[in-house]
Amino acid sequence: MVVVRIVIIMCIKILVVSSDPQVPSFGKTIREAYFQFQPGFLNFNHGGFGATPKPVRRMQNRFIDEQEAQPTAWFASGGYQKVISEVRPRLAEMMGANATDVVFLDDASSGLNAVLRSLPWQPRDVLLLTTAAYAVLPNTGAWLKRRYNIQIVQVEVSFPASGPESFLDPLEQTLRQLPRPCRLRLAVFDHVSSYPPAILPVSRLAKMVKAWFPDALVLLDGAHALGQVPIELGQLEQAGVDAYVTDGHKWLMAPKGSGALWASRSVQDILEPAIISSDNSPETTFQKRFDYIGTRDYSSWCAMGAALDFRRMLGGEVRLQRYTSELAKWAGQMMAEAFGTETVVPVSMTPSMFAVRLPIAATQSEACAGFIAEGLIQNYSMLVISFGLHTNSSTDLTHWIRVSSQIYLDRSDFHDLASAVLTLRASCKDIGRPGGQLDDIAI
Repeated sequence: MVVVRIVIIMCIKILVVSSDPQVPSFGKTIREAYFQFQPGFLNFNHGGFGATPKPVRRMQNRFIDEQEAQPTAWFASGGYQKVISEVRPRLAEMMGANATDVVFLDDASSGLNAVLRSLPWQPRDVLLLTTAAYAVLPNTGAWLKRRYNIQIVQVEVSFPASGPESFLDPLEQTLRQLPRPCRLRLAVFDHVSSYPPAILPVSRLAKMVKAWFPDALVLLDGAHALGQVPIELGQLEQAGVDAYVTDGHKWLMAPKGSGALWASRSVQDILEPAIISSDNSPETTFQKRFDYIGTRDYSSWCAMGAALDFRRMLGGEVRLQRYTSELAKWAGQMMAEAFGTETVVPVSMTPSMFAVRLPIAATQSEACAGFIAEGLIQNYSMLVISFGLHTNSSTDLTHWIRVSSQIYLDRSDFHDLASAVLTLRASCKDIGRPGGQLDDIAI
């Protein structure tokens, strides 16, 4: 079981966008020019809830103003529909997909629900997940099991991972052990997993499922992928992927309430959005079913174009993804060396966020991990995610922090983070010993 601690600090001060036409350098300069963080706050949890740049928020507000100026024109006479029709091909191009196969979502969770709850499940059908799957998948799977009496099979993935085989070998073993006959209806894999963070060998995983069960569908959860790693849906479709969901508010830096679903044409007819609206009749086409889901705020979808503009203004996808990826790889290794520990996956599988094991003994781990996570936000205004993990070599629960890189961070920020963790670690050395009390420890 993964235990996650999250502390959220709300932004309360809005900074003024620099009028300097020269693009600021990554790190503190861009953080202060384009983001609305509290002064001194370092967000190492971009993977959790993202951070929307001020130019993107301004454009979203313009769409809201347009909506309120003429509501009927916005909702019923092609207002927002025209905007998303212009955003869709740009988004599809970034995903390596045809625009006709892409629809908008509020988030990846709504897309996962749309796919899982649209399939014609029968009793004893099999839903295959990995133990690294985000909680929305086992939760939705449990609902499907209650409703349709399906079976849920989990592929046991162990960490730290040594390479792609850490995912491929247990999948093959699981597929081999499934009883015959077996109706494997759907297999779901992360493109980039959340806890722990890793880039999965998704093409090889999809090919393996199709080799064993050609009629099974493969769905990829790309919540953390868009804007963090390249997505080539044309290649993924050839490998056997049937559907793909992703978030816009995370690594793309679009507003909250934005995402996308891609579906191969072979499954589009059976997919329905989580909300079936008044415009959704049996004859409604795939895109129109998802494009209108009732009277709601569509400005987040519309402002995804502004997020693409912002990223292009800063140099484009290759530059941004290279910066965040290289920063994460360097920071993970630097912190592992400073702590005398390890990262959860090798550099080759590290996206723009990483997990590093905290330098604490098993007898101290639970209390000290919590003390460090709380101390970082309370004393240093730094936010990371702390989680527990049963590793390959031990039955004890080890504790890790998940750390995100982003264009508003630089190497000095990660040096400060490592120093703060070590300072807090020294302060909790008595936790777990007789008489050692967390409340008695001061920094």
